[in-house]
Amino acid sequence: MTTSAVTQLDDRTSEDRTPYGSGRWLQVRASTASAEIVGQIRQRLFDGHLKPGDFIGTEGSLSVEFGVSRITLRDALRILEANGIVEVKVGKAGGVRVAHPNPERFADALAVQLKLAGISETEIFDAQMGAEMRAVQIAAKIATKEDIIALEAQLARCVDAVEDPEGFVHESQAFHLCLVRAAHNRALLAQFHALRHLSWRVIVRNSAPTRSRRVLERHRSVLDAVKQHDAARAATLISEHFQQIIDIHAAIQAEQIAAEANA
Repeated sequence: MTTSAVTQLDDRTSEDRTPYGSGRWLQVRASTASAEIVGQIRQRLFDGHLKPGDFIGTEGSLSVEFGVSRITLRDALRILEANGIVEVKVGKAGGVRVAHPNPERFADALAVQLKLAGISETEIFDAQMGAEMRAVQIAAKIATKEDIIALEAQLARCVDAVEDPEGFVHESQAFHLCLVRAAHNRALLAQFHALRHLSWRVIVRNSAPTRSRRVLERHRSVLDAVKQHDAARAATLISEHFQQIIDIHAAIQAEQIAAEANA
């Protein structure tokens, strides 16, 4: 955000430019001002008082509302922008608005935090298993004709790539993405994207054509279960798929540990 001041609210008359909370914000203490401003806006969002696109105010009006300097307000707005909570525009029609959702941004941020936390590969696969089991249960009930067409097309791409270990992993992950999309659940989709960032390299490292062919057959079975609206069968197949990945990963790790001990 630049330091250019935005036009004052008093110069605007449209309903869309009416700021949320005029006279409702609490003035903050100087020592923790930026953090308190961030906290207030976050809390109003979680309480349901703010929604995407809502006009919160101008830089000038908000600095008065919070009882802080514009420099302090800008510090808070930078934090809110970085966290994807607000959008700030400058100029004649500028001001601060609640940001519109970006699930991809959330997924990337979650993946980074999980990596920094040192989440183990087994934990990642367990989480993926749970998310995808629920996704296929839902997909088996509500998948549209278009969802099934997308799944069938992606399965064909998996068939074409079955002899290329890395290429097959790429197409297989895309098949799983189609399954999650067929559930039409944005929370599950964001979780899938985040976990896929972390599991991709492990799956590629452990891939082989013989395993790819087994996975391909399971994909066919999952798609068949979804098409037959058999939610329990679809979930069981996903569970078996991830348990196999976990078992293979554990076996490879055990071999590596044994080799290092004998070296």
